[in-house]
Amino acid sequence: MSNTLNRLGSVLDRTQRTIATVVTVNSNGTTLVEYSDSSQSIVLGNSVQTGAVYVENGRIIGSAPTLPYTEIEV
Repeated sequence: MSNTLNRLGSVLDRTQRTIATVVTVNSNGTTLVEYSDSSQSIVLGNSVQTGAVYVENGRIIGSAPTLPYTEIEV
């Protein structure tokens, strides 16, 4: 069982990628971003000044489209 789980884990991608909105760009190469659940974090990168960004493993990888969305609570 453990061997099968290890093999499956090696195939799966462990990269965490999300979309966030730029709040503040800092002069030290970091950016404060806000996620859709209103939580905020500081990530590496300052290449995007405004709008939405892709955040991958705590680092900005580029700008993201700003698309409308609706949250439905069940």
